[in-house]
Amino acid sequence: MTLHVTKLNNAINVGDRIPMTQEHGNIGRYIEYAIKRKGYALNRGKGIDLKGLHLEIKTRLADSTSGHTVGAMLPTDIVETEWENSNIHDKVQHQLRIYHKVNELTGDNVVVSAQLYDFTSDKIQKKLEQAWQHCRGVLHQGDLLDYIRGVDKWAYLEMQPNGYYQFRIQPGIMKKMEHIAHASRSKLFDFGD
Repeated sequence: MTLHVTKLNNAINVGDRIPMTQEHGNIGRYIEYAIKRKGYALNRGKGIDLKGLHLEIKTRLADSTSGHTVGAMLPTDIVETEWENSNIHDKVQHQLRIYHKVNELTGDNVVVSAQLYDFTSDKIQKKLEQAWQHCRGVLHQGDLLDYIRGVDKWAYLEMQPNGYYQFRIQPGIMKKMEHIAHASRSKLFDFGD
């Protein structure tokens, strides 16, 4: 039997204050440690954040227009790893997505959305796998480009100064993924398309 988490009690709530300005992922780390302090077992190594719950935590400025970072891998590891065996695959199955906005009066941030998303839908996973496979193919040819666009622009690889590629999802695609996940959750019965 598979456990499907639908809510994290007392983890993070809309309206929670984040006492800092955003800089180099500090808010994401702050949120992760806030969740850990509330008793959740946080993984700081390779893989998803809340392994026991099969859940990745993602934090984002609500009005950001940059791609959504899923995770990072070395080019050689990407070439050698099939989609379903990658830590990227694991990170884009179930996510706690936390959006925050800057409080203009104080300069700190406030949580405006904290929702769980199940991205295991075939519609989502097939598109992400196609993007992964396309990017792997480009890397397999030996091309270490700054950006490698996936099929249908669902996701792309972006080279980082440390030599790792970040697997990123376009903002419009993430909205589509969230909509698909919400629609799937809302159905009592699913008879396919």
